[in-house]
Amino acid sequence: MKLSRLAELSGVSTTTIKHWIRVGIMPAGRLRNATTAVYEQRHVDRARLIVVLRDVYGASTASIRSLTDLIDTPGVLTLDVMNACQAFALGVPEDIASDPAYDEFRERTHELMRRRDWRGYPGAAERGLTSALAQAAEVGLDYDVDELMEYADALEPLTSRNVEALGLEGSADEVARRMLLAVNARARQLVAVSSLAHAASAVRSAIDAGRAPADIAKPPARSAAPAPSRA
Repeated sequence: MKLSRLAELSGVSTTTIKHWIRVGIMPAGRLRNATTAVYEQRHVDRARLIVVLRDVYGASTASIRSLTDLIDTPGVLTLDVMNACQAFALGVPEDIASDPAYDEFRERTHELMRRRDWRGYPGAAERGLTSALAQAAEVGLDYDVDELMEYADALEPLTSRNVEALGLEGSADEVARRMLLAVNARARQLVAVSSLAHAASAVRSAIDAGRAPADIAKPPARSAAPAPSRA
């Protein structure tokens, strides 16, 4: 396909695509003659991945290249790409894995993994939980392993369906794009549900303490069912 068609399919300008090629995050097209290059589906997949990294995660060119260089490594495994996407999405430095300041929270993470026989591959997610536990403790939310097990009890039944929905078909770029979007969507959904539950708890406490009327902030009424269509 021509550069103009690649731009149309990926939703970015030809100028932007040329810039991505210059900085090394998009492979060059195959030269058809001295002035014309042709592009393939792999270029479309790469452009769509870069758009997610840029627009959803606000990633710098250097950060994007760290992921695309891995994807372009001969023989790279899909699991390696998925782990790199988790590390990218969580944004947790690798040194947390060995920093003594995180020992207590790292051990809670590992104990949770031992109890549930969770096998991290090879550590981005566990570094993320270690970091999150440390941050939570700083604001008085010091979760122990039993509390983490309660969260895991609720989440684990959903994981198989989530992995199945994600799918591992297609190019490494496409798998990475879908995974990055899925991680972002899951995080936003979990935060939103948690926020809704905490808001409801605060309202109930206010009502019980007499600081708010009993009929405050009720859920919206169900909308009327649509009338059946007539043939």
